[in-house]
Amino acid sequence: MPRDQIPIGKFSLITRLSQKALRCYDKRGLLAPAIKDLCTGYRYYTPAQIGTGITIKTLQGFGFTTDDIGKLLAAKGAGCPGTVRELFERRRREIRSEIHRLQKIEAILEEEGASLESVYMSLSEPVIKEVAPLRIVSIREKGTYAETITRNLGKLCGLFRAGEEGQTPIRATGPCMSLYHDTEYRERDADIEVAIPVAGRVAVSDPEVQVRNIPGGTFLSAIYKGPYSGLHEGWCRVYAYAEQHNLKVSSPEREMYLSDPAVVPEEELLTEIQVPLA
Repeated sequence: MPRDQIPIGKFSLITRLSQKALRCYDKRGLLAPAIKDLCTGYRYYTPAQIGTGITIKTLQGFGFTTDDIGKLLAAKGAGCPGTVRELFERRRREIRSEIHRLQKIEAILEEEGASLESVYMSLSEPVIKEVAPLRIVSIREKGTYAETITRNLGKLCGLFRAGEEGQTPIRATGPCMSLYHDTEYRERDADIEVAIPVAGRVAVSDPEVQVRNIPGGTFLSAIYKGPYSGLHEGWCRVYAYAEQHNLKVSSPEREMYLSDPAVVPEEELLTEIQVPLA
């Protein structure tokens, strides 16, 4: 074997990336071995690829997703420092949000009278209520939760800042919301619809934007107070309540964003969780 060919096992040892991870990165086009033996299937890397492997391991440790690592490597190769800076800044915001969430948990645990009930302090007691049908403008797409919701809500909000071709801006009748169409949690390809309730005549030319009616009905509802990164706590509490009271839940579930994150501090954000009951 030539000295510049590094077997996958040794390359794994050098970069601290598992062989399973290396095969995954090969399939994703992030780090393909320089040579693949057609007869044996053995994979060989070169010394020049060690830097890329170590970079991937470092970014992985920083909490970047595989998709983001691919974007960062592509931006580096294309000489696009702006993209790198943007992704770094987004990850920094995520880390700050997570630090804030952990500090909030630490504060609860430090309290002298801390108890199991303390974990529910940020959530109103779930209630069963009737919700009216809504007419919405929406965008439905598969992707990661935070990125998909943020991007598409930004697109929808743009429709309300100015009418299309001089028309009167669309009139919103309620808060921004997300509808989750999956029957299970999905990490990377969640089926998410973001929407804004509207009234009056609505004309849009963007093929991604739908105008449709969604049904009302009986919902289990709770108000969560705090950063969006902690919403999973609210969802767990709502589903625990449904289980305790033998309620049969349906879909799609909804989140109603009652506060503007550009104006309200993270710890004061209010989000209504709505789960339809069958």
